[in-house]
Amino acid sequence: MKKRVLSLSALFLAAGLSGAALAQQSAAGQQPPKAPQTAQPALGEASDISDDEVQRFADAQQKVEEIKGEYRTKVQENSDQPEQAMEMQREAQQEMVQAVKDSGLEVRKYNQIAQLAQYDSGLRERIEEQR
Repeated sequence: MKKRVLSLSALFLAAGLSGAALAQQSAAGQQPPKAPQTAQPALGEASDISDDEVQRFADAQQKVEEIKGEYRTKVQENSDQPEQAMEMQREAQQEMVQAVKDSGLEVRKYNQIAQLAQYDSGLRERIEEQR
């Protein structure tokens, strides 16, 4: 689950949301904090996510992980050239966004499912069944 959370964080950043704290927690092996009860309704309910959307999410998530893996080495190889490394990160984010769109989901919906899955074990299980 840790790798997926890091991948999701990268996509959250690509969509303009803050995933830095989540990525730091995941890298440290910590679980994300529980969402306050008032924050959950803004995300919707996991039961509102259709089986088709779960399948599309699982497909997109797998592609996002592959893209992240491809670019990880490229970014590390260019770590001594910050501008080049940043460009590689931008390219990776663009490819991840495109992978989500190619799966038939909007980035907003992908992020919604990813956020719900952090707090809903039933939704996580549904996603795992699709992998």
